Amino acid sequence: MQPFIYSRTMQVFLLVSLSQALLCTVFFRFLNNYEEEEHDSDDHLLQMIVEGNSKFAYTFFTHLANENPNQNIFCSPISISMLFSMISAGAKGQTQTQILEGLDFNATLNSEKNVRKGYKHLLKMLTQTNSDSVLSIANALFAEKNTMFLKKFLDDLKDYQAEAISTDFQKSEDAKNQINRYVEEKTNGMIKNLLGSVDPQTVAVALNTIYFKGKWKDAFDKRRTHDADFHVDNKTVITVPMMSRQGSYRTAYIREVGCTLVEVPYLGSISAFFIVPDPGRFEDLMRALKNNFISKWIEEMEPMYEGILLSIPKFKMSSAVDLKKELTALGIKRVFSNNADLTGVTGSKELKVSEAVQKAVVSVDESGTEAAAASAGGLTLHGMPPEIKVNRPFVFLIRENRAKVDLFIGKLIKPKN
Repeated sequence: MQPFIYSRTMQVFLLVSLSQALLCTVFFRFLNNYEEEEHDSDDHLLQMIVEGNSKFAYTFFTHLANENPNQNIFCSPISISMLFSMISAGAKGQTQTQILEGLDFNATLNSEKNVRKGYKHLLKMLTQTNSDSVLSIANALFAEKNTMFLKKFLDDLKDYQAEAISTDFQKSEDAKNQINRYVEEKTNGMIKNLLGSVDPQTVAVALNTIYFKGKWKDAFDKRRTHDADFHVDNKTVITVPMMSRQGSYRTAYIREVGCTLVEVPYLGSISAFFIVPDPGRFEDLMRALKNNFISKWIEEMEPMYEGILLSIPKFKMSSAVDLKKELTALGIKRVFSNNADLTGVTGSKELKVSEAVQKAVVSVDESGTEAAAASAGGLTLHGMPPEIKVNRPFVFLIRENRAKVDLFIGKLIKPKN
């Protein structure tokens, strides 16, 4: 059956929703029941996903941070990459190439199929829950019930474990409520009323949610949390609730950049990394992050440094990002324009992405972290001080250590509770 041809006004509405993710233990594991040759192929594809996402993550994050120099930023670049990779399954020609290149997947060496299979392998590596942690990733396509989507596109989305959900966008209020209920359920109630409205001419909403909840491996004692100064800048000092704990942590001081790096692990294979620049060195840190030096720093960290008195503020943070604006600035333009080629979605030449947003939330306290969303210098490994105070603007990330995947990245200028 031939797909229905839509007028230019028919649009794809693209939504990225990163659900609240408590920074806690999450386990990524390799499946042991693959054949040997499949392991080699899967490992290669996984490495391609990890390397591409790492480059994109810090390109996107530093761009966003530079655009908002005095604001808190929190995002999940891997969720953006996964969502737009889903869209690339229905893109053709320059539209597809631009998406893949913009996500830092070499379109010449890595086809859309390889990217899709790489994400399929990554998703299979995730354990869903245990008594200490939860990591839940959900992909969905809310599809206009009267639209004929191509079978290949829907089949390809299965590699992302995406479900197709029939929706009547002509009844825009019902469609909005349907999507908002889905997001609220997938984010354990952390993100409510994500959409304020839905255009009746919407053809589809592509959605990715990430929910992450976990506990610190060594929790902070609430009785030791105390009011302390946080130096927002040279002239602004605020009082924040500061958590403190003495223990053993992996640390490093990056001399050329002038920053301290400390790893605070959760139960399992997930860690939070706090990067605290010396006074006046925040811009040096951001330039180093743009050049993707963080992975090298982490790999070369000291195994453990005992007797560290660590102080970290309790904080909550939320961010909303207009992805259409920010990705266009990074070169992913065609998919949002009237020149978009998304003929792999319905067969129609009249489709484009009309909107793309990301919302993310994070909360850090003594027991762990909750976060949601509905990216050079030499390393000095010795002479760390016995006390590390995270008492000025810093960068933090949440990383799965075995797969070396950065799940969330944030910049905190001014803590809020």
